[in-house]
Amino acid sequence: MVFPRYNHVHRRFEEDIDIVGREFGVLPPLGLAYAAAIMEKAGHDVTIIDANALKLSKENVLRRLIEFKPDMLGFMLTVWTFQLTLNWIRYLKSELKMPVLVGNIQLELYPQETLTHKEIDYGIIGSAQKPLPELLFALENNRSFEYIKGLVFRKNGETVINFPDTLYEDFNTLPFPARHLLPNNRYREVMSKRKNFTIMLTSKGCPAQCSFCHIKGTPYSARSPIMVVDEIEECYKKYKIREIDIFDPSFSIDKKRIIAICREVRKRNIEINFSCRARIDQVDEELLDEMAMAGFKRILYGIESGDQEILDRINKGITIEQIREAIRLTKKKKILALGFFLIGSPGETMLSVKKTIRFAKELKLDYAQFHKVMAKPCTDLYNQVVKETKRDYWREFVLGDAGEERLASPWTKLSQKEIEDFTIMAYRAFYFRPKYLLGTFVNIRSMNEFARYARSALGLLKVKSDVY
Repeated sequence: MVFPRYNHVHRRFEEDIDIVGREFGVLPPLGLAYAAAIMEKAGHDVTIIDANALKLSKENVLRRLIEFKPDMLGFMLTVWTFQLTLNWIRYLKSELKMPVLVGNIQLELYPQETLTHKEIDYGIIGSAQKPLPELLFALENNRSFEYIKGLVFRKNGETVINFPDTLYEDFNTLPFPARHLLPNNRYREVMSKRKNFTIMLTSKGCPAQCSFCHIKGTPYSARSPIMVVDEIEECYKKYKIREIDIFDPSFSIDKKRIIAICREVRKRNIEINFSCRARIDQVDEELLDEMAMAGFKRILYGIESGDQEILDRINKGITIEQIREAIRLTKKKKILALGFFLIGSPGETMLSVKKTIRFAKELKLDYAQFHKVMAKPCTDLYNQVVKETKRDYWREFVLGDAGEERLASPWTKLSQKEIEDFTIMAYRAFYFRPKYLLGTFVNIRSMNEFARYARSALGLLKVKSDVY
């Protein structure tokens, strides 16, 4: 299984400005690690080559694959990185002449379009837990795989799509990711303080209805507290991991579950730095107290805007006062707070952007990220773009019929250049305050950390809008 080296290529539809995409971090391909664990459990030999973390060229990866002698190549697809991944698939398949299997969210959205590319032989829609072992068994034993639920393949030149009965499974039934196949000492985030570092999922789905989010209203499935801490303990003891970023869309959904996890971590004397994403309206003093005692050092909040009207327009379901109180309590417990903000939301104006920047500074956040609103597939905002433009851009992009474009933003009168310029302005206004700069450098604990911050600061000073 291969995770390509993307070299942080900046794409015109990117939601982050260039420097943020390049410096945010190097994260493990958790989806491939889950798939590898599923295959190993079924008795197969697997390798993962993380070319991105290891900084490997296509030729380097080819040499490693030749040494491993695989029977099939596997890749993880997301719509916005698809064309970059496809280049790797084409190169490796032309050299190795073997079947290619792909999975992840792109197959849920555009299965037919994905398999128009002759280099791709099989795809899996939704969870790989059942269809992946079934496909490999059928191929090994020359059995029919035409009735495998969740499988996409070709028959007589035509694409066959066997939609699964459900896209979601009980998260408790999945094995832990095969982290033994990953270079765990290579991963980091710009905010991470300790090594080894990894990311982790303890739940899937989010019941919230935010109009910009592609997982809004998806069913919530969570691992039990004991299983979560079992995986944390495995990370700690087996892989020497000392910092974990929990990548759940909202770790805070089930308060009782989170408290049980925190108490179990303390009971087992696991000393790990944790960070997570949480909703403003799901935290209180009791929960934050438990999290602080368990080792949570950072919480990343989706704040989005400092303008209540904008928050209402994107169906965020929170108020300005709730935001103030959640950040106050977080900092009271000595947990660092990061705020995610959007620039270019429905109804956004120059005044609302300035209000958001001022609000971010008033909150005394430890970190802030400002994203340009991107119309992602399967969101309310993208549905509006399709209706207004009468074209499905992401479908065209997967097919190879469209290059990288900045999608229209019919919900705001701000131009694309204004959105880009305001995003850059927001970063500079937040991070280049003298008091903030002094506090940041006083708290730096290593030369590597200093180098990361210095590169980011220099990049923010140099970055320019790429919209003309």
